[in-house]
Amino acid sequence: MHHRPRTAPRRPAALCLCLALFLLAAARPALAVEGGASHYIQGAYGDFLMGLIPAPGFSVRNDTFYQSGHMSGTAKGGKIYAGLDESMVMNITKLSYVFDVPAMGGFLGLGLGVPVIINEHITGDVAANYSRKSRATGLDTPHHLEYGGGDRGGLSDLFLMPVIAGWNFGECHLAVMPIVFLPTGYYDKNKLTNLGMNYTTFDGNVAFTWLGKAGFEVSVNAGYMINTENITTKYTSGNQLHVDWTAAYHVNQRLALGAVGYLLTQTTPDTGSGANLGSFYSSGTGIGPAVTYTVPVAGKDVMLIAKWLHGIGSTHSFLGDSVFASFALKF
Repeated sequence: MHHRPRTAPRRPAALCLCLALFLLAAARPALAVEGGASHYIQGAYGDFLMGLIPAPGFSVRNDTFYQSGHMSGTAKGGKIYAGLDESMVMNITKLSYVFDVPAMGGFLGLGLGVPVIINEHITGDVAANYSRKSRATGLDTPHHLEYGGGDRGGLSDLFLMPVIAGWNFGECHLAVMPIVFLPTGYYDKNKLTNLGMNYTTFDGNVAFTWLGKAGFEVSVNAGYMINTENITTKYTSGNQLHVDWTAAYHVNQRLALGAVGYLLTQTTPDTGSGANLGSFYSSGTGIGPAVTYTVPVAGKDVMLIAKWLHGIGSTHSFLGDSVFASFALKF
């Protein structure tokens, strides 16, 4: 949980803003991942004061969000779908503990995330299996058409934060938090509704926040995901770059209003014997409003956060809306 620092020495903001703009400019057009989805949840990383660790201690954060969207043209379970429609409700609980480390001049900690899908509903418009070749042309041709879908809920892929490191430099704040996603969720390659990805992902994240004396904030989180092989489908999704940003104004110590957004791109092609259905180029971006308000409860400050992200562009990835309701508490 973050609180705006009450006092901080003034530092030049130009360097901080340049760093933020550099991270935002890093995204570029992309290739695709298996099924058009990955461990990155569109817009989930975007938050107020992303780079600020205010003090050591134990923190709890809970995020509940609803996501709905449509994706045109993707490969999933060895089939090509002309279209997929998804709606999902998920809850994520994050537990972390941060120590004050004078030797490094900042903070050092670790954390754990427990995601639970309350319900996921996916339907496929049309699926075609391209595993047979035409005798006349030698080209892959569809021989199987079907509709598919269903509902499912339960534990998704747990994630570990083995290192949480942060430094505060006056108006500028920096945090480093690599994440490891583990394949703990239900997976069946023949099902559209899966609770996990069935592979491990290493996600390196660097978050930066500039918070000026006048209450204006610019925060950016840049992450790079390295995906391992899905041993069931023999499919290795390409690596992904994701950038989440926040631009906000802190009305006072408790209330802040702002805008959040995300950019997602893939930097390497899919590989493996299961990636034989061609290249599905994908990317995504979205934007929306956000608000946070801190309320005192039993002598503790509870930070309430709400945000809505609307997808404004995508290729072979889900395009739709996500609504988040969250709270954070530091002990």
